[in-house]
Amino acid sequence: METLLEQNSLEDEIALRNLMARYTDAVNRNDGASWINCWADNASWDLMGLIVTGQDNILNLWQRMMSNFEFALLMPSSCHFEVNGNSATGHWYLHEYTRSKEGDAITILSRYQDSYIKENGKWLYQTRKYELIYNGAPDLSGQVVPIN
Repeated sequence: METLLEQNSLEDEIALRNLMARYTDAVNRNDGASWINCWADNASWDLMGLIVTGQDNILNLWQRMMSNFEFALLMPSSCHFEVNGNSATGHWYLHEYTRSKEGDAITILSRYQDSYIKENGKWLYQTRKYELIYNGAPDLSGQVVPIN
């Protein structure tokens, strides 16, 4: 039986992982210019039901969201991809640690469901759907939202 890695080219697999590496690095450094360069021009971002389309609108929403934090640290964990030529789908699980400007520490467990497009040999996000699994106290004492 073929494994997923055998189905996907190693080059595409590494490029998709590097896309997420660039994305999380930009979040961790609060670098909007680098962050938005991970998205296709006509991309769409679904942030817990709030859907915005186009790089300008996506960047504007991200900047508003990030302005609430003293810092945010994103740490991706497991992922899964299915590549079909110049398009792909996949998902990532994340650990996120933030501190609000009021000093509140928050731990977030989440998942991104993605579609990707390869433009000029470079993988970019076409769509991202952000889903919360947990958002609360660092001791994980809050409510967990089951995902499908």
